[in-house]
Amino acid sequence: MKKPTTRNRFWLRATALAALAPVMALAQTNVGDPVTIYGFVKADVEHVRASGGGAPSLSVNRLSNNLSVLGFRMKEDLGAGLGVWAQIETNVRMDNGDGPWGGRNTAIGLSSSSAGQIVMGQWEAPLRFVSVYAIDPFTAGIFASNSIMGNGFATGANGVSPTSFDRRQPNLLQYWSPNLANFEFRLAYAMPEEKTEDKSPSMWGGLVIYRNGPLYAAWGYEQHRSYFYNGSKDDAHRIGVAYSFGPTRVRGSFERLSYEPERGQSLTRNAWQLAVSHQFTPQHEVMASYVRAQSPHGNTKKSVGGIGIPGTDAGANQVSLGYTYHMSKRTDLWTAYTRITNGATSNYNLSANSIGGMKPGQDPSGFGVGITHKF
Repeated sequence: MKKPTTRNRFWLRATALAALAPVMALAQTNVGDPVTIYGFVKADVEHVRASGGGAPSLSVNRLSNNLSVLGFRMKEDLGAGLGVWAQIETNVRMDNGDGPWGGRNTAIGLSSSSAGQIVMGQWEAPLRFVSVYAIDPFTAGIFASNSIMGNGFATGANGVSPTSFDRRQPNLLQYWSPNLANFEFRLAYAMPEEKTEDKSPSMWGGLVIYRNGPLYAAWGYEQHRSYFYNGSKDDAHRIGVAYSFGPTRVRGSFERLSYEPERGQSLTRNAWQLAVSHQFTPQHEVMASYVRAQSPHGNTKKSVGGIGIPGTDAGANQVSLGYTYHMSKRTDLWTAYTRITNGATSNYNLSANSIGGMKPGQDPSGFGVGITHKF
C-alpha cells in the first residue's frame, strides 16, 4: 500500500478536524453554561434459545448490545428560578456500530423551581416510569420484565406498534411537576400529527409518584385512541411499590392492559412482577425477578402482540436471575439468565434483542456475561 503524500495527509487531517468540529464547539461552551456528555456502554456475549411449542428449536450465540447510550445535556439559568435545558440522546450499537442519531430521549424543556417543567420532544411515556427503572432490577435487555409487562417496548409515533404500552413517543408534550410533599406527577400528550382521512390517532398519559426514604409508590395511566381503527380505545393502568430493608430492596408491580383490536372486539390482560435485589458488599450484588402474565379475557379471536387468544392457554411466566460485580462506581461485570414459559397461543419474546422466527407456544431463554461502563 502506498504511503499518503504530503498533500493527501493534509486533506486527511482537514477532514478529521471538520468531523470533530461539532464536538470541539460543545467543549468550548461558556463555563457558566456547560454541556454535559454522558452515557453508558453495555454489551454481553449471549446464548439464546427458543424451544417447545411443537416447532423446531431455535438457538444462537451472539454478541449483543444492551441499549448503550450517548447523550448531551445543555442548560442555562435564566434567573428568578427559571431555566432552559435541552437533551440529545442517541442509541449506540456496540455490536455493529449502528444507531440513529437522537433516537432516544431528545427534547427541550423550560423549568421553574416552583411551577415545574414543560417538556417538548421525543421521550419515554409516563407509564413506563412506574416500573421500568424503579421496580425492575434488570431495567432493559433480554432479562428485563418488559418482555411481558407493557406487551413489548416500542419507539414509535401514534398508531405505530399499537399493541405496545411500553413506549418512547415522538411529538410528546409533557408537564412535570416539582416535588410537592414527596409527591410528583407527570402529564403527557402525543400531538396527533398522524391524522389521515380515515382516523386521527392520539395518546395521552399520566403518572403520580410518592417517594419517602426507603419507600417508593407510583400509579400510571395511558390511553391510545384510534390506534387500531377510527374510534378504538385502548388503555393501561399500572402500579408499582418498592421498599428497602438495608441492603435489600423488595419490588412489585401490577398492570391491566385493555384493547379494542377490531370493531366489536375486546381483550383485557393482567400481569404482575415481584423482584428483589440484595447487595452483600459494595462489590457484590444479586437480583431476581418473577413475572406472571395471566390468560386474557375478551371476545377477540386474534392475538394482540405477545398476548395470546382469550379462552385458550395464553398465560406466561418469566424468571430472571442475575449477579453483578461492581468493579468501581462506573464499571460492572455481570451475568444473568432468563426464561419465558409461554402458553399454547402466547408469544412473549425476549425484550430488546428478540429471537427471530419464534412461534406461539415456544419458550425463549437466554444466558449472558457482560460488562457495563458508565461515563
